[in-house]
Amino acid sequence: MLYAALGDSITYGYSAEDENARYVNRIQSSLSRKQPVNLFLHAKPGWTSKQLLKESRKVPDVIWAEARLITIMVGGNDVLRHAPWLLDGGTTRIFKVADKLRDNLEELIDLVRGPKCTIVLGTLYNPFPKSVMVERYLDVINQSIRSVAQREKLPLADIAKHFVRREGQFIDGYKRGKMTDMRIIGNPIHPNDKGHEAIAQIFLRAYQRSTGGTRSSNVRVAKLRSGR
Repeated sequence: MLYAALGDSITYGYSAEDENARYVNRIQSSLSRKQPVNLFLHAKPGWTSKQLLKESRKVPDVIWAEARLITIMVGGNDVLRHAPWLLDGGTTRIFKVADKLRDNLEELIDLVRGPKCTIVLGTLYNPFPKSVMVERYLDVINQSIRSVAQREKLPLADIAKHFVRREGQFIDGYKRGKMTDMRIIGNPIHPNDKGHEAIAQIFLRAYQRSTGGTRSSNVRVAKLRSGR
């Protein structure tokens, strides 16, 4: 089985202790209990949805034809690229960003979707939940992601929902959850090992529900929810 993981720095594995701690490797390891699973990691720090789409066009078609699971988690850099124009708190530009993200995702899905492949879209968690402005902007972005999943009839990994009130547990270097926590380097925005584990389980749950599910995975997710 081929698993293709598409995204940006989070998918790439920023802030994970090592390669095996990344959420993509955790997904691979979990699925490998039933059958051999190869991982195709197509992610790079800083990629926007536009860049991910552009680089995905360069991937040999055989990869998309062979993939049985594709996870997509992208959009954070779409917002960051427009940050200077978003600081006034207006919503006009963020709706434009969200519309472009939706268009890029739909084109990406059309590019990579194969007849035997399950594509799972992931929403974006908020590393600054104490910022009303960031919360508002990410709500708009996630609404766009959810609309794509609904329109394309794809399973949704609602990472945003599961990170609420758990940001301190799941985000590396988390402080107060405010925009003033931002630094030139070492920003508290990437998941720590617990965060990567959480993302892996949320993706797995969405995938396994769409393909019939497994009791063992649901038990693990239940434990994650309860914090045990």
